[in-house]
Amino acid sequence: MSDAPTHIFDRRYRAVTFAILTLVGLSAFEGLAVVAALPGITRDLGHVELLPWVATSYLVCSGVATVAAGGLADRLGVSPVFRAAVVLFVAGSTICGFAPSMTVMVLGRALQGIGGGAVNAVGLTAVGLVFPRQLTARAFAANANVWGIMSVAGPGIAAALLTFASWRWIFLVNLPICTAVLIGGWSVLPTRRDDAPSGRLPLFDLAALTTFSALVVVAIDRLDVWSVAAAIGALVLGGFLMRRNRDRDDALIRPKHALDTPLGPLAWGLAALLVGSIGTQTFVPLFITGARDVGPALAAWSVLFLVLGWTSGANLSSRLLQTMDAEKLVPRGGALVPAALFAIGGAVFTAMPLPVVFVALIVVGLGCGLSTNAALTMVRERAEDTELGRATAAHQFVRNLGFAAGNALVGAVMLLVIGREVGDLDQLRDAVGHGSSQLTATIERGFGTAVLVAAAVSALGLIPLLRLRRKV
Repeated sequence: MSDAPTHIFDRRYRAVTFAILTLVGLSAFEGLAVVAALPGITRDLGHVELLPWVATSYLVCSGVATVAAGGLADRLGVSPVFRAAVVLFVAGSTICGFAPSMTVMVLGRALQGIGGGAVNAVGLTAVGLVFPRQLTARAFAANANVWGIMSVAGPGIAAALLTFASWRWIFLVNLPICTAVLIGGWSVLPTRRDDAPSGRLPLFDLAALTTFSALVVVAIDRLDVWSVAAAIGALVLGGFLMRRNRDRDDALIRPKHALDTPLGPLAWGLAALLVGSIGTQTFVPLFITGARDVGPALAAWSVLFLVLGWTSGANLSSRLLQTMDAEKLVPRGGALVPAALFAIGGAVFTAMPLPVVFVALIVVGLGCGLSTNAALTMVRERAEDTELGRATAAHQFVRNLGFAAGNALVGAVMLLVIGREVGDLDQLRDAVGHGSSQLTATIERGFGTAVLVAAAVSALGLIPLLRLRRKV
């Protein structure tokens, strides 16, 4: 009788499975709850022009930290990176929980992003190193299931905290969860491999990568003459980094993982695809509290729908991958995303009921789940074990850049439209949660325009993904 494992909770993997899924649950709660808290943060801290950076600073730092943590995980092992990541996440959560201003909030979110990005790298790398290949897709689907569970439990917890306490507890509640994660995962994750690469992490490249990410987001966020300068700077710096790392064994991000076919087009296509998804998800609570006069508790539940669709898509993907190539499933699932986003934009402009928007968000999530789960499986199949940390981290970095760009784009376009119509963005602070009829139509137009722009960017992401059907 074969002793091959048939599920990820096999006794040989049980402890690691629980550690990884707890990390995913922590990350999932943070993402969902902070989005739900944005209206309250807007009201209490002001400086609405910095509001997109509450999400964007986290994602930019998370993307860079994911790359750094992937390289460190290859060199040092997963376990020490995991411990440092959780400590940094706790520090950032504490700063955010006690933030006296929007500026301090953004700085705390940046530190939280460093820890969160490293946590993501730890989880994804551990899946590839611990589980046999026949269980990899199931392990990724299990991660999505945890997101699905948190999509129900997370908004409920957030709604309770926003109703009976304060948005500050959205961050402070992370502290006991992080403590439990740290204790549970302290000694069960993989340590350094015998064939691990040697050498130090290239700090110059890490600094350049951070600058590149910031320039990309500034180019999108500013929407003025400085955007052009930032975009040119990002292109020059990105090209320099790729040339510098083309033939280096110690490269932080290797071109074959971030540019070359098939992993490069896969990552950048998904990044563009996810621009509209994440950006729309982030600003839905602000839209419905400002334009539809919805209270904070109900707004917290608005984050449920995309994640439910994402979870369903990831599980469906794990089944379809048993009979279908990942190269075919990625673009087929991805095609659902821009179609549903255009539907959301149309529903907003025609003032259709909120359930229509929520159903479309489920379809957006379904497309994301189908395509991203298949993409992660494809990365695992194409990367060598000794490079899995860096290959996975490069993929996550590019995807995170799409997340950050999406938040910056939707936030910038929405605030640009509102600012041009009302002149003073502080009026948005006063309108959130107070049902200001004067601003209702303006907020609706701002959000609807932003979603349509992001949908167009997501549609462009299908171009490189469609080429994946031609297997290399």
